[in-house]
Amino acid sequence: MNQDKPLRVRLCESRGSTSVFIDAEITDDGSLQLSGQDVGEAPAKWWGDDDYEYWVHVRPENKDRVLLALLEKLYAGNSRADTEFADLLKAKGIPYEFDSYV
Repeated sequence: MNQDKPLRVRLCESRGSTSVFIDAEITDDGSLQLSGQDVGEAPAKWWGDDDYEYWVHVRPENKDRVLLALLEKLYAGNSRADTEFADLLKAKGIPYEFDSYV
């Protein structure tokens, strides 16, 4: 992710009778936020309005725990975790350093 761009990614964009949009972002105060919007039949049926919005907030002091939980979910048991993680960082343009000892 380029540092000049907002720290936001689209996780889901599903269009249909009920369209679902979910984004993840780092807010101005440093919190992690997932925000979603359902539009269409389902919210109209359940809430009487065709638009339903929702948020999950993680305060800045807990973001590191989220990071570790996600890394564990993605790479637990993977003997190539370090290489695949470095490949992900490279693909997203995220600066990193690699060190080793022989």
